[in-house]
Amino acid sequence: MAIFVCKECGNAKEGRCKPRKCSECGAVDSFEKKQ
Repeated sequence: MAIFVCKECGNAKEGRCKPRKCSECGAVDSFEKKQ
């Protein structure tokens, strides 16, 4: 599992693959993997 953080609003999601759309701000393809 990895943590992905939205570059627009900072919303963090945990999962195996990068989310396509942020559930908080609605930004598309704005997630990057946090080390």
